[in-house]
Amino acid sequence: MHTAGEFTRVQLVDGVYLHLHSIGLYKTIRVDVCLSTPLCVPRHSLVALSSRLLARGTHKLPNIQSLNRFIDDLYGAHYSVQVDRLGEHQVIHLCLEVIDENFLGEKGILERGLTFLRDVLRDGSGFQRSHLEREKHRLERQIADGFNDKLGYAQRRCSEEMCRGEPMGLSPLGNPADFAAVQANELRAFHRERTATDRLDLFVSGDLCLEQIQPLMESLFTWDRAMNQPQLQPLRPRIAGPQREIFECQAVREAKVVLGYRTQVAYGADGTDDYPALALLNLILGGDGPSRLFKHLREEEGLCYYIASHIEALSGLLFVAAGIEAAAYPKVRDKVEQEIQSLRAGAFEYREIEAARHLLRARLLGLAEDREGFFRYQLREGLIGGSQSPETLWQRIEQVGVEDLTRVAGGIVADTAFLLHGT
Repeated sequence: MHTAGEFTRVQLVDGVYLHLHSIGLYKTIRVDVCLSTPLCVPRHSLVALSSRLLARGTHKLPNIQSLNRFIDDLYGAHYSVQVDRLGEHQVIHLCLEVIDENFLGEKGILERGLTFLRDVLRDGSGFQRSHLEREKHRLERQIADGFNDKLGYAQRRCSEEMCRGEPMGLSPLGNPADFAAVQANELRAFHRERTATDRLDLFVSGDLCLEQIQPLMESLFTWDRAMNQPQLQPLRPRIAGPQREIFECQAVREAKVVLGYRTQVAYGADGTDDYPALALLNLILGGDGPSRLFKHLREEEGLCYYIASHIEALSGLLFVAAGIEAAAYPKVRDKVEQEIQSLRAGAFEYREIEAARHLLRARLLGLAEDREGFFRYQLREGLIGGSQSPETLWQRIEQVGVEDLTRVAGGIVADTAFLLHGT
């Protein structure tokens, strides 16, 4: 069993945080730079477009060809830019992975890579009219391509309908209807403002100590910041509205159903919330193969081709998604509600609770060896102002009892059902 390493979080300046995962398991250094802002209209479209332009390089590397040559010169490093959503936050995520200099005779690889990431954020060359128009079309095409993933499409549509007027109802890719009015100079000014005001998280994972990396990060990423940084607002679960059913017809052979629920539980920074019970409850319901929904609806009754549940931890939402025959929709909907009702009544078996607990333990304690999973876990902690380690969360899950599961299940309320079906 490899060591989990050590994790350290340091505030460099107001709104800029260094997160170091010091671990000797890898032969590379991974750096994740995240610029986060609350999701809102129409800023979400500007953020999405600016993320596309950041991927085009810097003034020192003014085109894709020179950027690719630079990345290749870093001994085949990996570089990517994406925009994503985490709860009610929209995040521009830059990721660079370079070989650990301890395995080379050459020094300065990491510093060159970090300088490049700084230049991308502060000196991006993509904010030109020709580049912007090209990226508008590419982003529109990316959004349209999502139409082909029918399950993903159904999940997005359920979120949109269920959370209309809320940040969770917005796409991190923006709204194509906003794109035409965006000008390059406006977008450049908007991005410069963001780099001075929005939260910046710098994650470094590799065989490094804080004394090695902190001075370098401070020299590169602590530019002038706005005096009054926006304060994170506590996340409050919203109350479910009147139950709704949304039906949409497309040329699909297999219908997709997504059932959305409000749980009244959101992941909290103080470690006193009911999230551990909700995470355990989700695995029992439909979060894994041995779950109740898979066992009862798929294996025993054959009502669906597949079925699973998942939770949006930062927003207090639970979704059940399934592939079905459209005619089976009423029965599937009612059966899922019956399963949730049995949880509300406290009808748990010791065996299923322990199986779910064992799986959660493996996932949480395995995060240290999963760079992507560990990074996302720590980013979530940072955005809510928390400092709970995976080990601490696991200790809380160990203490969850039947009464906790029953209480949390009692707060799960059906909100929106979305059915994508054929003719």
